[in-house]
Amino acid sequence: MIIKKRSIEHKYMGLKMLYHRLPKEHAMKSLINSRMFSAKAGIIGETIVEEIFDKYQFPFECRILHDVSLTSNGKFQMDTVFITPYGIVILECKNIIGELSFQNDPACLFRRLENGQEDTFESPEEQVNRNIYLLREWLKDRGISLPVSGVIVFSTTKSKIVKPPDHVHVIYATSIPVYLRSLRTQKEYMSANQMDYLAKNIIESHQSYLPYPMCKNWGINPSELITGVQCGKCERFGMDKLKAGWYCLSCGYIDRQAHEKALRDWFGLISNSLTNRECRKFLHINSTQTSLRIIESMNLRRIGNNNKIIYQWKWE
Repeated sequence: MIIKKRSIEHKYMGLKMLYHRLPKEHAMKSLINSRMFSAKAGIIGETIVEEIFDKYQFPFECRILHDVSLTSNGKFQMDTVFITPYGIVILECKNIIGELSFQNDPACLFRRLENGQEDTFESPEEQVNRNIYLLREWLKDRGISLPVSGVIVFSTTKSKIVKPPDHVHVIYATSIPVYLRSLRTQKEYMSANQMDYLAKNIIESHQSYLPYPMCKNWGINPSELITGVQCGKCERFGMDKLKAGWYCLSCGYIDRQAHEKALRDWFGLISNSLTNRECRKFLHINSTQTSLRIIESMNLRRIGNNNKIIYQWKWE
């Protein structure tokens, strides 16, 4: 039974906002693009795993939670948590193609591509071990003692495992049902009601990871960003505000709601609060009343009085 679906991928959204608002010549542009590509690949891999759980029925009671973020002795994020009467399995999903070798001292994942390119990633084995430890601590704080294990799941067979990790199992996504079914043991630690209680507790404790504001987290001065409203058709910045909506001088496209994306960029990149003056400057408009109408259309939280009013955005 799937209890929690995957959340919106804020990390990818934030990187995408930042990438599009940075000038071509910016020193961080290439790195942001690389991180954005990796985040997108991760989403694809996690989606493949989620689809397998959507299609498969297990012969025993289970509760499945995707994309769980908890806090114990530190914050930790788990791609999929599989709860059974026999214990909990953490699935760490990866979508990395090439020849892969799990290395030690220091722990990392080494990758070689067909063209000879070589690079390294954070060790999935270390990620799994850390999550197992922190989940056990989280359970212990609530007086719960359960077996907790983990497995690394590669979403595609284009991931060729040359050297597997020493202490954590590695499987392909298509093997998930067989692998999880094989973990069934004689001893049951939880009833169906207890599993429901645990799943509910996890959901109530879950806190979505929000990487905003991106400029602060990446050490980028907001003054380096491209401002203005971006055209949804040709992607040029600097749309003009007309009565009919936002008009693109480059391609002639008209969009009545183009300001919404622009203001989401503001909140994602610069600050979770906004003043009328900041809105006018960022959107390239002169009228205070026009800016006020735009702000009010976004259903933002209003704080302050007439002398100093700020508006706040809350990410879902």
